[in-house]
Amino acid sequence: MDDRPRILDITAAVTLITALVYTAGWSYAYHWYDRFELGLIGLGIPFEYHFMYGFWVLQTFWWLIPTLVVFLALTYWAQVDPVLDLLARTALIWGLLAFVLFYYMGKAAAGADYRDHRESGFQSYPWVRIWTISDQGQTSAEPQTAPQDLADGKYRLLLQTTQSLYLIRPRQDSGQLPTLQIPHNQIRALRRIPTNPGRSGASSR
Repeated sequence: MDDRPRILDITAAVTLITALVYTAGWSYAYHWYDRFELGLIGLGIPFEYHFMYGFWVLQTFWWLIPTLVVFLALTYWAQVDPVLDLLARTALIWGLLAFVLFYYMGKAAAGADYRDHRESGFQSYPWVRIWTISDQGQTSAEPQTAPQDLADGKYRLLLQTTQSLYLIRPRQDSGQLPTLQIPHNQIRALRRIPTNPGRSGASSR
């Protein structure tokens, strides 16, 4: 019977950590795609991907993990009663602050990764050559030049979903990168130049 409160505490801690990782990942994805003027709802990103993004955020703020481990050890296993009493009285406040912290951690990590990619010209994202069925119906920041530029391979593939391709042209744009969206039913042929895998090259963000 004495172990039941401890098990409940551990379960609550795991649930909270899972929610915080998801929050960090969601924030990362939101602010990453916002740089390309894209919203998350239309992209249909799988639920589990947000946990992957969340672990990317934790990799950026790696020093937070040992800090949390030490803190949990001091409070739960060492049974520091004054600290436990204080946490119990202010649990709601600390919980809200934790979610706010992880949200801004995701935002900061996305901004840092975007700057790194931008400085390298988004080299980790593959160039693609695309021939479309029809020039009509395309949504482009440069409607006059996009069809020829697509065939010449002047765009990089940012994201591929079940319905569309999302392309960027880093060499021309400044600030936030407008994204060219092409539905699959408008594509006649596509040639994709391979790139090295890895976090900085994950073109399925």
